[in-house]
Amino acid sequence: MEHDEKAYYERMLSTFEDGYVAADERGDLVGGSGSGGGMVRWERKRRIIAAAFDHDGTWLDTGCANGLLMETLRSWAAEKGVRIEPYGLDLSERIAQRARTRLTAWTDRIWTGNIMSWNPPMRFDYVTLLPEYVPIAVRRALLTRVRNVFLNPRGRLVVSCYRPSSAPGSHTGGAPSAGAMLRELGFAADGAAEVRDDDDSVWTSVAWTDHG
Repeated sequence: MEHDEKAYYERMLSTFEDGYVAADERGDLVGGSGSGGGMVRWERKRRIIAAAFDHDGTWLDTGCANGLLMETLRSWAAEKGVRIEPYGLDLSERIAQRARTRLTAWTDRIWTGNIMSWNPPMRFDYVTLLPEYVPIAVRRALLTRVRNVFLNPRGRLVVSCYRPSSAPGSHTGGAPSAGAMLRELGFAADGAAEVRDDDDSVWTSVAWTDHG
């Protein structure tokens, strides 16, 4: 990993690690997963990701934080009759340990590592990720690596974007949707979904590309 890229991830950890851990320790599960506004808002922002899950399989949540998405998305998929086995990866050992402490049945399937260098012990049917959390210059390499190293031959790479509006009447604030981001990086968008509040206070865009 290049020096500048390593420094980027170190800055990320210094920015959010203490806050995530402290929130989880005081029982704020949503805060410990990097969000805010309580469980109702969490579901409004995150449930749409389940649209990408249409068949049984294993799933790796990259940037899993305290494991809240692992829990809730598994339940949302089950409501559709889809059985998902979740696994988690986080850049921070301290944050990953919070997930292991909370989700004792999944302790051995929550790992610590940098997705750009860490090698998974198995391949997955689904991998979810947030490209905006890596430097722009390596986003294409990130998606390519996940497709080639993390996914099963017919696996699905799921990309999400979370952001509020930055201007009245414009829920994206001028930023690309998840589908547009995939296409800009040279990948097909085989499916997409989004949700937004009437007041544009919440917008989540999800898109996916199928390997093979």
